[in-house]
Amino acid sequence: MQQRQERARSSLFRRIFFPYSGGETLTIKQSLRIIIAWALVIPVSMTLLTLVLSLLLGFSPQRIVLLVLITFLSGVMVFGLLSLVVIATNNRAARLRQERQGRFSQRRQTAAEGEDRGGRYGS
Repeated sequence: MQQRQERARSSLFRRIFFPYSGGETLTIKQSLRIIIAWALVIPVSMTLLTLVLSLLLGFSPQRIVLLVLITFLSGVMVFGLLSLVVIATNNRAARLRQERQGRFSQRRQTAAEGEDRGGRYGS
């Protein structure tokens, strides 16, 4: 229930480009969704802007096609690679957080067992 409320409060940008909490490592399917979103949504908007500007400036059809292709392909490459960096960073941070929580719970469990044996000083 709380996750549903959290998603409702997040911005449109967040829901499109990274709709996950970041607390857990991403699965392959989730990673592919992020890559596709980053590699298509941003380059398509850049391409449409380039198309409108080149039409307003009166470029020749060959030049318009060239500019649109260059804009789209470079955007796909740049934002596709950037999405891979975001995914790798998220997964690394999630693994470190899980390891830290595991060590913390292990210490707490060890401390609880120590209380059964007479406390901190063994009396």
